[in-house]
Amino acid sequence: MVRIIYTCCAFFLFMAGCKKHDTLPVATRTFYMGVTPWPADFTVAEVDTAYRFINEHCDIVSHHFDDGIPYEEVFYHRPMPANFIQDVNTRKTKTAAGKKVFLSVSALSVTRLTKPEYYQNVPVSDSIRNYWRQLSFDDNKMITVYVDYISWLIDQFQPVYVNYGVESNVSTWNETAFLKYKNFLSQVYQQLKTKYTAIPFFISFIVDETNEGYNNAAQLIAYTDFMGLSAYPYVTVSSSANGNTDPKLFPAGYFEKFTNLAAAKPVAFAETGYIAEDLVIPSFSLNKQGNAGWQKDYLEMALKFCNDKKAKLFVWFCSKDYDAGSNTLRNLNLYQDIFGLWEDTGLKDENGNARAAYTSWQEWIDKTIIP
Repeated sequence: MVRIIYTCCAFFLFMAGCKKHDTLPVATRTFYMGVTPWPADFTVAEVDTAYRFINEHCDIVSHHFDDGIPYEEVFYHRPMPANFIQDVNTRKTKTAAGKKVFLSVSALSVTRLTKPEYYQNVPVSDSIRNYWRQLSFDDNKMITVYVDYISWLIDQFQPVYVNYGVESNVSTWNETAFLKYKNFLSQVYQQLKTKYTAIPFFISFIVDETNEGYNNAAQLIAYTDFMGLSAYPYVTVSSSANGNTDPKLFPAGYFEKFTNLAAAKPVAFAETGYIAEDLVIPSFSLNKQGNAGWQKDYLEMALKFCNDKKAKLFVWFCSKDYDAGSNTLRNLNLYQDIFGLWEDTGLKDENGNARAAYTSWQEWIDKTIIP
């Protein structure tokens, strides 16, 4: 009897141990985690704060270039603009040695419908700017200059991944213009893949619920190594129509709809974020409710999705709210309402106080990466 009791106790202890083990958090992840160095304000101190987060709490840095292209300098192999060189050198010197780099470059203007403008603060004539502006997207000069521009950045940063077509599937593309852009991407992709055989090149797609955005993405699958996602759902997700941005209300398969376009290709979450405060921008007819709890829920949902899909990359756009930066831009008469869309998406608030999502980030960054 004693032996039977002992055996039964041992069995139940074993089962209890198994149950406990089964409920432990997963200690591994498949993807690099990082942010951009977007600062909370345009000061040396806040730039340093942004890079401190990258160097201490990330596997990878997302160097995101979305400020136009120095067309003449690139095409004719002239020295790059001084402020552009300064920007690149700052990124390189402030990033810790050995930190992996994700290079994200926009082939489109901020509207995601037209070619990029000439790089800012370059003293070139209007005739030169207009010359590059009027070229067709799939003009050979445009293809050459973009491949050379990406190549220059690759040689500077030695990235492990490159997003060469940030947010390429916007739903409001004109059909004729989109076909030219598609031709442009096809040729850029082929040339970059031939030149840098070891680097994955991909396009990121805006995640939304429009048929047009989905169909545009479907037409570009042949020109991407990863299924790249860009998502800020609090702005457009149908479940937030009345202002409630609780991610538990998202439509089923919200991200999967896009990743299923090419299920065999690895997932790369190229950029995302979520509001932790209310978002009110009358000019965009936006009045969305946000709080730190919903932000945490969204981050954990997105990270779990990435791990389930064995993703390669996850980028949260900014680590700290940039209220101060927006005020600086207002004082310089440079502020646009579009900047407010991401102002309160930091893992820390404008005062540097950690939000609940910051704790979740730390828990995930401590996991071991197993590709």
